[in-house]
Amino acid sequence: MAAKPTIKPEQVPFRFHPRVFASLGADLVTSDLVAVIELVKNCYDAFATRVDVRFKTGADGKLSLEIEDDGMGMTDDTIRDVWCVVATPFREQHTTSSRDKKQRRVSGAKGLGRLSAARLGEAMQVVTKTKGGKCWQVDVSWGGLASSDSMDTCYAFLAEGDETTLRKGAGTLVRINGLYGEWTDEMVSDLEEGLSRLKPPFDKLGDFKIYITPPGENERATEIEPSKLINNPTYLIKGHYAADGSLKYEYLYKGLDGKRRSVNTATPQSWRTVKDDVSRNPQRYQPKGDKPLCGPFNFEIRAWDLDKDSVELAAGQFKMQKSQIRTEIRTFKGLSVYRDQILVLPKSETARDWLGLDLRRVSKVGTRISTSQIVGYVGISGDANPDIEDTSDRERFVQNDAAKEFQVLLYHVIEALEMERDRDREPAPPSPLDIFSGISASDVVTEARRAKEQGADADEIIALVEGFDRKLEGTRKAVEQHFTYYSRLATLGTLAAMLVHEIGNKRLYIQSFVEAVHAYLAKPEKGTFDVKKTLKYAEEALSHLQRLAQVFYPLAARTYKRGRRTASIAATVEMCRTAQEKPLAERGIDWKAELKGPDEVKVDPAELHAVLQNLVDNAVYWLGRKESGEKKLVIETRKSAIAGRVQVLVHDSGVGVADEDRERIFDPGYTRRPNGAGMGLTVAGEIVSQHDGKLRLAPQGRFGGATFDFTLPLK
Repeated sequence: MAAKPTIKPEQVPFRFHPRVFASLGADLVTSDLVAVIELVKNCYDAFATRVDVRFKTGADGKLSLEIEDDGMGMTDDTIRDVWCVVATPFREQHTTSSRDKKQRRVSGAKGLGRLSAARLGEAMQVVTKTKGGKCWQVDVSWGGLASSDSMDTCYAFLAEGDETTLRKGAGTLVRINGLYGEWTDEMVSDLEEGLSRLKPPFDKLGDFKIYITPPGENERATEIEPSKLINNPTYLIKGHYAADGSLKYEYLYKGLDGKRRSVNTATPQSWRTVKDDVSRNPQRYQPKGDKPLCGPFNFEIRAWDLDKDSVELAAGQFKMQKSQIRTEIRTFKGLSVYRDQILVLPKSETARDWLGLDLRRVSKVGTRISTSQIVGYVGISGDANPDIEDTSDRERFVQNDAAKEFQVLLYHVIEALEMERDRDREPAPPSPLDIFSGISASDVVTEARRAKEQGADADEIIALVEGFDRKLEGTRKAVEQHFTYYSRLATLGTLAAMLVHEIGNKRLYIQSFVEAVHAYLAKPEKGTFDVKKTLKYAEEALSHLQRLAQVFYPLAARTYKRGRRTASIAATVEMCRTAQEKPLAERGIDWKAELKGPDEVKVDPAELHAVLQNLVDNAVYWLGRKESGEKKLVIETRKSAIAGRVQVLVHDSGVGVADEDRERIFDPGYTRRPNGAGMGLTVAGEIVSQHDGKLRLAPQGRFGGATFDFTLPLK
């Protein structure tokens, strides 16, 4: 057999074609708007306090763009060793710039921002001077670079410059000649919007101001700044996540009608509480660590109602045209992230909804806030949040665990804002339904008047009223049937959420057993200790899931009818305790059952479970929001004063129910819990009502928190 020839590996170097300048410049950023913003960001990194963006028309009638700053300028060594080095690590190695004993964290790190100019025009000229240094001029022809044969013939041309070109005698002027695009009034307006978002509107621009001079002979420089409307939101939430994950915020409502309300979380929500809230939406990333991976950050989010009436009120108050209201908010709309006070996201219109608020709103229009309704600021820093990185196209975050967690925590803040906003908004009047048309007495009144005019006697008029009574009774039954149907759907929805949670928890035990078996099969010498240990938990998990199936299967059957089954209160209470075993332990909640009343009730087990599970889940949730003091949860039964019934009470020592919420907690859709549907107490109350009882919130809780009680029929 012939021997295979051996070929010695050859080192083949990577080479760049000069077209790389066009690719990195024209294709790296997504629009001319983003390209200009990147160049203005470079001014910030140069410690400028003022930047002028100017459009100029030359003697040849061609438009050019100038970006001039009063920053630190560059030396010839900096031009050679940093500016002319593509993807230089300089900013990555020098993360701050210093000037006059002040420091500023730089926003650039990739060393590519200046190549954005290649997208804008044919050639670039840079005039730059440091304080007390020489003035230098750099000329670059992008077309000339791209047409070169190799990188060895690619040059920028450096020469001494004219310092009188610079208005302040120092700084940097970037002039882009031969603009590719036609800068229409609309494009310049979009650029103004983009530049206005380069610094957050929430703080005075302070030591970084931006001016723009549009195309035209008589145009003057105007400063970019936010409007009075932006500084006077209807709804405001601001606060911060600390390094340990605790959340503290304050909320302020300033209605256009003069109403005011404020909320201040004097005691921060703990990281455990925040994680618990987030975990209630299993479709989102679930934080797992003892503290946030993303690091601490602060936020301020302003929101407005944009319905017709609200826009009219705002137009009157701020003396603006109605069309201007939405335009002003659109200028700043969305949630903007600033790293060391310079904009990171979003850089373009298409990225405004980078958090996905609009898609999320589709499922709950009205309650949920859209991107067009908010102007939000989120402040991060390069030092405290090193793992939150934007991609090279500057349109999104690198999707690592830190960025995913960061986004989830922002969702949590948005949901807190929505909950508070719901309390302050006037509820919209319900739409009339056809089913209620039979309640109107107008027809019978008209008929009675006509009969009277025709000389009808009392018996004939009574007959008309009796006919209406029969119609009204039919309507009542139809309403009852419809409400029962939708109540059952709501019950199933509530139970479905609980079942998903339970199945997920028990699956972990079964998965642990499977993993232990795999580990044993791979290395039998390790023994069966872990297999036996996890087998016990897996068996218990399967038994629990089997009990759940037995309880809830009849509720989903087509032949389901109330009253066919009975339930044990004690057994149901134990199922609720088992379901809450983990959160009870994590929160240090003392659970106790004081079951002194009759046990067997004439209620379907699934319905009794739904009532108790909702009440227990609420109690556990609000006890978890109590950061100190004893945490008690007691379920009590006693003989009812009403014959043939038992009284059930659920007590907790939590934060209680605020006075302004007491009348609304049973309303469908009303919730004070992030990710809550606001149907738990509604469903529980309706089930109790179907059994001739009433779910009630006691005026005063037994342990200072909340006490709910109701009665059920005995077997």
